[in-house]
Amino acid sequence: MVTLAAGLDLRRNSLNFLRLVFALLVIVSHAWPVGGYGDDPSIAGEKLGTWAVSGFFAISGYLIANSRRHTTMSTFLVRRVLRIYPGYLVCLVVVAFGFAPISAAIGGGAVHWTSALTYVSDNLLLKVHQEAIQDTLARVPYGAAWNGSLWTLIYEFVCYLAIGVLLCLARRWHRALVLAAFGLTAVMYVVERHLGHQGMLASFGFLGAILFAGSAMALFADHIPIDWRLGVLAVGLAAASSELHALPWLGALPVAYACMWLGVALPFQKVGRVNDVSYGVYIYAFPVQQLIMVILNGHRLSVGITVMIAVAGTLPLAVASWFLVEKRALALKGRLTVQSRSRAVPGGRHRTATSHVSGVEVR
Repeated sequence: MVTLAAGLDLRRNSLNFLRLVFALLVIVSHAWPVGGYGDDPSIAGEKLGTWAVSGFFAISGYLIANSRRHTTMSTFLVRRVLRIYPGYLVCLVVVAFGFAPISAAIGGGAVHWTSALTYVSDNLLLKVHQEAIQDTLARVPYGAAWNGSLWTLIYEFVCYLAIGVLLCLARRWHRALVLAAFGLTAVMYVVERHLGHQGMLASFGFLGAILFAGSAMALFADHIPIDWRLGVLAVGLAAASSELHALPWLGALPVAYACMWLGVALPFQKVGRVNDVSYGVYIYAFPVQQLIMVILNGHRLSVGITVMIAVAGTLPLAVASWFLVEKRALALKGRLTVQSRSRAVPGGRHRTATSHVSGVEVR
């Protein structure tokens, strides 16, 4: 039977395709609350967007663990910052000084430039402290928050740091440490839910459990069989755990396995192999959807039409983000790796290190 390590070898996997699908599903899920159509659609008692974000985190956990195992801590951190931060920062600026003025011009009101500046400065370190820009989005159904998707990024980056530190420790303990981290974050979520809290600890517990489950898949990849029957079982277990309100501690590993199985089984290996726009789709979709509501000015279209308009409006921004920001930032990562290897090899000889793990650029 084929193992996960063999199934995701080289560049023959569909993980980038899955990440793009998950980003598009977030658009679909957000269409309901942003457009005033009601609550997000749900599957097995969990919002569609939550399932999509869970898939993102499971895949990221797998890729991050593999990346960390093959790099030093310093190189790992540089790569993670270059992958996630430049696109995030430019998105803040585009929303503050592009989207907000357009919203004010179309929907009435006036941009308060001080508020636009603080929207960038207060949210600079991945934690969203200021959601609105004064006197914009005053009459949209969802409210004044410009980007309801960015809140997950701080948890993702904290998990990156945790994986980096855990895999600095004795190699023989790596698997046990990652499983312990999975258990700890799941317990965090259980405790917070039991106490009736829904704060940062609960969010970190939920998302951390999913990401560490994906990391565990990477560390045990040589021993995990990939089989369609196990994939179907994993999907069923994930759905059952969600119905029992136990997704992060009973369903995290099934979610991670289902993503890995689909990454092997689906025939979309070429999607996103060279140009991965999934991150751009994720960070730009929400402000695009909010701007669409400003343009519609209370006119109601069907939710399906608003989704199609949102996708059409988001994709060009995602493509621009990839080619103008993300890809250029990732080029710096390659140069840094080459310089490091050149210093390490006598005579200045070096090999260019790949920035891919199993053929997928880590987000």
